[in-house]
Amino acid sequence: MIRLLKYSEDFEAETLRRIVEFFGFHQALVKEITEEERKKVSSEAAETLQDWQRGDNELYVILQNEEAVGFLRLNYRGPIVAWIEDIFVDENRRGQGIATEAISAAEDIVRGKADYEAICLDVVPRNTAAMKLYHKLGFTDLSMLTLRKELNESKRDRPLELLGLEFKY
Repeated sequence: MIRLLKYSEDFEAETLRRIVEFFGFHQALVKEITEEERKKVSSEAAETLQDWQRGDNELYVILQNEEAVGFLRLNYRGPIVAWIEDIFVDENRRGQGIATEAISAAEDIVRGKADYEAICLDVVPRNTAAMKLYHKLGFTDLSMLTLRKELNESKRDRPLELLGLEFKY
């Protein structure tokens, strides 16, 4: 059984470890991570954890049979749309339906809030496993596209055509 539990300091150490893994995974999608970059992410994890608890954020620990296996962060950016900002499941627990059930639980939380009509999320195009999962769960309506311009050397070398325009990811 999967459930979301509001984050508490009881989960601080393992959540900090997961934040480091989360950012390391995303960095590695584009380039090899140096030890210096890994140390920087580690040193910034505590600040990130604090940021994720401020404002309109809600941070949850994902529990599988009462054992912490990941986290999910919701944000209420406006009066009618909530965002799944971040979701992470421990690597050795992936492929078991945990993220699917956690997202469903997040949807139930948002449905319980008056006036909320939709839930959105962002996904890195190179994270194809996540894209396939989100599509399977019904995230099929395009809302916003984030366009990025690299100010230094671009490591994004995969071409993509969308609406007759060429992009790289």
